Parts: sequence; structure tokens; C-alpha cells
Amino acid sequence: MKKPFALAVCLFGIIVAAAMAVCSAAVESPAGGIAAVSARVYDAPATVDEALLTTEYITIPQGSTQIIPSPKGCDELVTEWKSSNDRIVSVDSGGRADALAEGTAKLTVKLATGQSAEYEITVTKSAEQPEPYKFSTAIIANEDIRQKNYDEIAVEDEYQLYEIHVNLAQSVVTVYTYDENDKFTVPVRAMLCSCGKNKSTITGEFEIYFKSEWHALYNNVYGQYISGITGDFLFHSVPYAAMGNKATLEIEEFNKLGQEASLGCVRMAVDDTKWIYDNCPIGTKVKIYDSNTPEPLGRPASIRINGKGLGWDPTDITSGNPYNSRLPKITGAQDITVDTDSDFSPSDGVKAYDICGMDITEKMEITGNVVLSRPGKYKVTYSVTDALNRSNKIDIWVTVKNND
Repeated sequence: MKKPFALAVCLFGIIVAAAMAVCSAAVESPAGGIAAVSARVYDAPATVDEALLTTEYITIPQGSTQIIPSPKGCDELVTEWKSSNDRIVSVDSGGRADALAEGTAKLTVKLATGQSAEYEITVTKSAEQPEPYKFSTAIIANEDIRQKNYDEIAVEDEYQLYEIHVNLAQSVVTVYTYDENDKFTVPVRAMLCSCGKNKSTITGEFEIYFKSEWHALYNNVYGQYISGITGDFLFHSVPYAAMGNKATLEIEEFNKLGQEASLGCVRMAVDDTKWIYDNCPIGTKVKIYDSNTPEPLGRPASIRINGKGLGWDPTDITSGNPYNSRLPKITGAQDITVDTDSDFSPSDGVKAYDICGMDITEKMEITGNVVLSRPGKYKVTYSVTDALNRSNKIDIWVTVKNND
């Protein structure tokens, strides 16, 4: 007997379920990837208990996708899905519903027994989500407290808004703002860094004592957005080969962010070191220590540049940075026609890459419900978001036809 595959998005990954005859079951693979389970075979009934065919009411937000389950035990009896209004909710042959506009529409699933079931879908206005910042992997938290403190400081500028903690063992810089007791206990930003090789970064408590947009470093290289910690110990960007030339980033050194790499300074991606440069004035306290205890906001993701890259730091928001307009890339996804007895898998040959050219296929999500035993047209969406919160997606159509 031919085995139909059903794709469904779950919280932790994509499930591919293999259903045979009337019943089907699905499990999640250990890695949150693709798994298939066959159910036992039985003869299809002449009719389905009408109690299973009562109208269901479902509410979904505009712009979302949901796989509508067929009536219990009826997967192999489904012959067609239809929408009463494709402008509100579209539906494909696998029961994938796309909420396109606010309103209500009825989805009807027809069964081989001549019976049908209805689903009343109400599409609501989607909640407005803030646009994610797309130039840093920093972890942001407690923005409400940070903003409240910022507003207070604007009136009473004798106060310091932030305190900077550098954990050498974790390669993390965490910035705190003050609590109701004026203690710096509220973490607001965590950033990945590279500190000194062989524990060469100084430890202790200091204050930022000078700033410079560009500054010469050791070994004839240059840093951007300098904030001095003490002596020659600085916060700065990954080194550049030429002063003022943002297209001369040392790619190999950039790819070391998150591990010991400097001669003692604290290196960060441009957007992060610029944040300190812009927001932490001279006099801001800096605490540097070496602890295996994880920082409260965790450790941000790292970025790696493939090959020679484009010469720029991909987090640099400066106009002219070729990375600014880039989105992740999905390759190998295209419309396809398959037979009902094929071994089609939607993940075969499809890859995803971040804006720096690194493979991030493991982050790609696949949304759809392709039933190989049921001829029809099925919509499959591939989507991916990289470490800089930049996203891309591709829709394809899978046409399943009888193998005559």
C-alpha cells in the first residue's frame, strides 16, 4: 500500500507523518526533524459517525498558517478541501489554511463516503509585533525599566544609567541598569565578545575614561568605536587593516568572536561596541571578572563570515555596507510534480544560508501537509531567520498525481 506523508509544524520542529488507510500517527524525531510512523490498515467504513462531523470553530490571526485536521479517523477518506471565501482563508488539498484577511469563512472537507464536515474559520487582526533589530545578535531585556530610567536620567543627569560587566570565561558583556534601590541589578543587554588570549585581560573595577571613533591598536591595525577601560585596555571593534576604511575588516579575527582572541582588549561586533560608545559615557563603571557562572541573559549567538566575505562587519549599520540589504537565502525549493507512489520529502535538496554565506539549514522551518496518497495541489513554505533576526521565506506548490 502507498504511504502518504503529512507535514505539520509543531513547537519544536517539523513532523512528517506517514498515514495508512483510515488512521495515522506521528512522532517527533529526537532532533526535532523528520519522522514517519505507519499505522495499521483497516477497511474504510461505508459511512462515518455523524457525531464526528459536527462543525468546528477555529480562530486564527491574519497572516498565519494552520493545518486543519480532518475528522478523527478520516484521513484516508478525504477527497477535497474547499473554502467559501478564498480571499479570507485559502485551503489546499492537505487542509493547510492560510489566513489572508479579517473575516469569517467556512472550510469544507469532503469524504469518500459522500459526507462532509465544516470548519468555521474566523480570522482576527494580527497583534502588532515590534520590528526586530537586524544588526546585532545582542540579547535585549527589561526594556521598560531601561526606558523609565533613561527618562529619569534625562532630567537628573548626575546619575549613571548603566554599569558594564565583562565575564571573561563566558565571553559575554552584560549591561545593567539600576533597580528601585539604585543598585545595578537589572540586566538590559548581553553582547558576545572576545577577550585576551591566555587570560591577558585585566580584572577588577574601572571606569570608562576616554572615547574615540577610530584608534590605532597594536600590530598596525585599527579599531572602531573605542571606549577606554584603563590604560591600554579598551572596548573596540574587531581590527581593521586601514584607519577609517570599513571595508578592511580582519575576517579571521571576526570569526573568533566568542573566544579568547585579543591582546587584552574586549572586542565586539561593530553594532555592539558602538552601542557602548553611544550609550555609556565617560565615568560609566566597568567590572571585569572570570566566572563559570552563566550570565543572567545568557550567551548571544555568534556570527561567522564564510570565506573572504565582503570586507565589512555585517553588523555595521553604516550606509554603504553591502550586508545591509542582504537576506538569508533558501536554495533548491521549487514547484514540483510527484507521483502518488513517490518517496518525495520536502527537505530533500533544500538548503538555507545566512547573510554571511554560512549554512543555517538546521534553522529552516517547513510548513505544509503533503499527502502522497491523495492527488491534489499542496502548498509548502520554507522559512528561516538568521542570528541577526533577518528572515526569508519561499512558497512552492507540490502537485501529486496518480501514477497511471
